[in-house]
Amino acid sequence: MVRHGPIPGGVVMWCVYFLVCVLLPICIPVPETAVVLWGTRRIGSLGAFALGVTGSVLGLTIMHSLSSLIVHRIFKGKKERRQLAWLQQLTGRYRVWILGVLLIVPLVSDEVLCAGSAFLKISLPQFLKIGIIAKIISIGMIAFSGFFGSLCGLRRWQMIAVELLFMFLASAALQHFCKKGEANYHERIHTGC
Repeated sequence: MVRHGPIPGGVVMWCVYFLVCVLLPICIPVPETAVVLWGTRRIGSLGAFALGVTGSVLGLTIMHSLSSLIVHRIFKGKKERRQLAWLQQLTGRYRVWILGVLLIVPLVSDEVLCAGSAFLKISLPQFLKIGIIAKIISIGMIAFSGFFGSLCGLRRWQMIAVELLFMFLASAALQHFCKKGEANYHERIHTGC
């Protein structure tokens, strides 16, 4: 009989971090920043970035799919209904662009954004395109901020300014995708496809 030794602690940390990242947009009420910083300390910046993006996108996919099935049941609470009403009012015709920015800047929980995007009829492929870009930016900024700050000799306030610049560039990129998506949508409407 072959006996296997205990699972190394590092592998367990990687698995726990990945699972937490998957569950973040579904049911864990902890800020993404805290989880990514914890992961960065435990498994390193590169591992925290790669597993964080992969886990978060998987979690967003699961939550969007579940939300599409049960969108009205999610908005039972007063707080969730208020956030959805705010999201609907805020988004208007720039809903895709604003969704991307809100996935980067944590003003609304990912659960509400997933459910709201399903409620706003944003398709899963379009949502994932936005989610992948947004999570690469948000998790990357958190996971690598210490490394890039020390590498460039930047102080904390300077690193925050650089991160804000990246957020501005991300919102511009998302606006480009939004315009492209709207053009495709209008073209399909006019051609009857």
